[in-house]
Amino acid sequence: MMRSSGSYIARLFCLVVVLFVATAFSCAKVDLIALGSELYPEPSTLDTLTVFVRPGDDPKLEPVDLDGKVTVTPYAELVFGHQSAAVYGDYAIFVKVGRLSMRLFDMARKTKVATVNLKKEDSNQYHCNQSSFGVEKYEPGDYFPLLYISQRSRSEGRCFTEVFRVIPLFNADSTAMLSFRVELIQEIFFPPMSKENSMGNVNCVIDPSGRWMYTYSRNNNAVDRNYLQCKISRFAIPDIHQREVVLEDSDIESSFMIDAKASNMQGGCIIDGRLYIAQGYPAKKNVYLNVVDLREERLVKRYDLLAQGVDWEPEGCFYYDGNVMLAHTDAICRIEEEK
Repeated sequence: MMRSSGSYIARLFCLVVVLFVATAFSCAKVDLIALGSELYPEPSTLDTLTVFVRPGDDPKLEPVDLDGKVTVTPYAELVFGHQSAAVYGDYAIFVKVGRLSMRLFDMARKTKVATVNLKKEDSNQYHCNQSSFGVEKYEPGDYFPLLYISQRSRSEGRCFTEVFRVIPLFNADSTAMLSFRVELIQEIFFPPMSKENSMGNVNCVIDPSGRWMYTYSRNNNAVDRNYLQCKISRFAIPDIHQREVVLEDSDIESSFMIDAKASNMQGGCIIDGRLYIAQGYPAKKNVYLNVVDLREERLVKRYDLLAQGVDWEPEGCFYYDGNVMLAHTDAICRIEEEK
């Protein structure tokens, strides 16, 4: 019996649509993994952006610039080790592992000013992986705003950030700092890590607007599909007069995931709505600088610094004199992004 021409055309149309969809997916540069399904992501590569979405989400599929170049120029020599750094005005604070010591560094004169060695009982003996100056000052007449130092988790599984007041001592005519002291003002405890919130190895950055603090963190559980994927989360900045602040998942105002190979995350800073995250170290054969657009909630650039000759671990990441700066144990380097 002869089929009608309408039925034949409809079947042909369906076949064309199926072939078109299959071809589109085979050529796609973006892997979409629906959370809650049985699928697990393929290992990420530098030429693939993996976007994690929940059913019903509208993911942004813009490609990431993986071929960007930077110019790395030595700015100042350092003769001391540190784990993180933050800058306010012409002064940097370099923080050593365990918060046993903080060094004040004059960025304009390129010289160390003074060192504060905390007593052992005053130190929580943690990693000090990230430091960030805030906007608010503890007292109106203070020179420095509050300093936020990120620590790893205690036994209860909460990563935390310690907030310090930095009090400098000036010379007689107040033209230069001679020394300084610090006071622990506040401890902020983040939600315990889960597969959903990825609050492992939390690093805290204060937004220059003074409205929010952002964290970049990871899921440390190797059996989960988003293991080592970097999650960016936004919180309101706690009242500085609360001595201890305990945050829960309900305090997360927004969050999103980026494919940043989040092992060995280093220092970070926010510039014009973009979060810069240094990452990796040469022994692991990766040193990156990731650039995240906080408004669009996506990774927009990843600079492969190791491929461009950076053979050191980028401990501190901060903004000074119009440029991103990365600090390692021997020097501070200026990072200029090529246009």
